[in-house]
Amino acid sequence: MSYRNVPTHRPAPADSLPPRSRPAWTLQYLPHRPGHPGATLLHVIGCIPSDHTLNREQALAALHQPRAAACTECDAGRSLVSASGQPPVS
Repeated sequence: MSYRNVPTHRPAPADSLPPRSRPAWTLQYLPHRPGHPGATLLHVIGCIPSDHTLNREQALAALHQPRAAACTECDAGRSLVSASGQPPVS
């Protein structure tokens, strides 16, 4: 019996991008310390290790929360610029 015709890769849907081409973001929760309230830092996926990714809408919503900021190392804020060229409101 030959396995020559058995597919070895799952075909991707025609309208989807390869996983590495999809933009994704992740959140880092910075704990509360005496004199400093806790905060949330938004990163482009790959900047810090994470097993939970956010899509663009989730990332924008997270960035609009109190004490949330975009990472300057991975330029997470710039990665959220809309198709119209307008930066996200922060």
